[in-house]
Amino acid sequence: MVGRKELWESLRTKDAREARARAPAVLARWQDEFTALRQRLAAVPATADALQAATWDHYQDELEHHHVERQVRPSAQELELETAKLADEIAAGTVPWGDDPLSQLSATVEIAARRDAAQLQGRFRAGRRTTLEAHLGRGETVLVQDAANALIARENWAIEPATPAYRDLCQRLQRAELEALRRAEEQDHGDFTGRPSDPAIKSPRKAAAPVAAPGEGVIELFDIFARENPKRVKPDTLRMNRETVTWFAQHVGLTFPASAIDKRAVREWKQALATFPIKAAEVRELRGLSFRKIIAANEQLKRPTLSDRTINKYLSALGAFCQWLMQNGHIENNPVDGMHLGKDKGPAKVRPYTSDQLITIFKSPLFVGCAGEDAPHRPGPVRVRDHRYWLPLLALYTGARMGELAQLLISDVRQEHGRWIIHITREGDADKTTKTKGSQRVLPLHPELERLGFTAFHAQRAASGDKRLFPEIIPDARGQLAGSYSRFYGRYVARIGVKDDASVNFHSFRHGMADALRRAGFRDEEFAPLLGHTQATTTARYGILSQGDLTQACRMIDTVSFPSLDLKHLYESHETDS
Repeated sequence: MVGRKELWESLRTKDAREARARAPAVLARWQDEFTALRQRLAAVPATADALQAATWDHYQDELEHHHVERQVRPSAQELELETAKLADEIAAGTVPWGDDPLSQLSATVEIAARRDAAQLQGRFRAGRRTTLEAHLGRGETVLVQDAANALIARENWAIEPATPAYRDLCQRLQRAELEALRRAEEQDHGDFTGRPSDPAIKSPRKAAAPVAAPGEGVIELFDIFARENPKRVKPDTLRMNRETVTWFAQHVGLTFPASAIDKRAVREWKQALATFPIKAAEVRELRGLSFRKIIAANEQLKRPTLSDRTINKYLSALGAFCQWLMQNGHIENNPVDGMHLGKDKGPAKVRPYTSDQLITIFKSPLFVGCAGEDAPHRPGPVRVRDHRYWLPLLALYTGARMGELAQLLISDVRQEHGRWIIHITREGDADKTTKTKGSQRVLPLHPELERLGFTAFHAQRAASGDKRLFPEIIPDARGQLAGSYSRFYGRYVARIGVKDDASVNFHSFRHGMADALRRAGFRDEEFAPLLGHTQATTTARYGILSQGDLTQACRMIDTVSFPSLDLKHLYESHETDS
């Protein structure tokens, strides 16, 4: 589709550092273009039945618009009462806004305008109808192109602009709107019996939903998929995926055969997910309700709905199951391919902490003295030196993920070739995990962590005889070790005035480490292994690095610094803590 085997573009600079700064924007633009091309590849033809259904839906939407317009329009009696009340207030000198003649005139004009609103709306509809009829006769489509483009994008139809298929779709929408305008005019005169006379506007016939044979239902086959677990995903991930596929099964019908899952079923579910409330299973009022009833109930509850990112996670869970269905001969292709929502093209949702935010965090009560366990955000004499103190500092100078740090064993921190290192690995405990195999890696300990007393803390923990570095961290209800701390940290930084939106969180430390390495002049591909962005290797798995490799890693880590951040106020505090 591109027509070339490679893309090349000059960054218009001879300075290597400037080139590295300019490259991400070019790569992001290319990635957006590739995403658009993939969506075109995954586009589906607009069948006659689909076009008929879309035309009918547009007619119904226009009718609903006119109905709402009529409902909010004040009646003649209401307007007469408002006019009489205003006249009495003006005569008595009790107008709420005072005796300003201009204000009184404005109120009078507003009431007169509302009285004429019905006539104005009627004249607007008549003008719109005349224009649409003229455009339809001449083959012009400008008035409905926005609606057509939105429909094509939502349905992922393979319809290109300026084609006969595109003009046909636009004309169908024009005819639907014309019929709705005729109904509105009839209803303005009290006639609600009208029906479409245009043969293109008719209700689609609904075919009987297919029923699965024994053992061929969506949930039945998912049980087999879960037992096989071809990707060897964690039990918690499998449990969440089962919940997601159950939502899908409830949407299409619990008797729906897995072999009938197609693009339309996935597309309609994706559209429904946009109105599905977040954490629905945890909301008391929604417990025990089916997928469709949850959506209906949320019309009253008004709880926030799923983000595009979460919808994509749901689609990925269904996509993994559909991939297995395809590989096992139940369906011919994966209907989830190309159905994910486009990524946000704006700034990254999570950004690094600013210098001021870092200063606020590390001078807050949790680090310099708090009021106690129940009030860690308030100043006081209590010094905290458990995981709540060390995890942010470790993340700042390692860029490691929260879960990677929370699961550390005492044996994961040790000396190699005379240098303290932290080993991020799955080894040593059955409950340990990493995002990918390539996330296993060896991180040299930043000198600042030694000055802050981390090695002394490690020695205390080693003397305790415990296996884990932070044994006080208890897994949450889902078995995730960092789950409880994640909630604590989010609340804490909000209370000290750092977090006021979703753009900063614990992962911001990781972004900050990447920026610090870039400031030091290293390329992304050079420090990618330090962040776990690489393929798995045996040495990374077992933590055996040659002295040369460790020296190079130390050279990068030792350059990491954060402008204006001075942690000297924490140097001596650990010496007096038990």
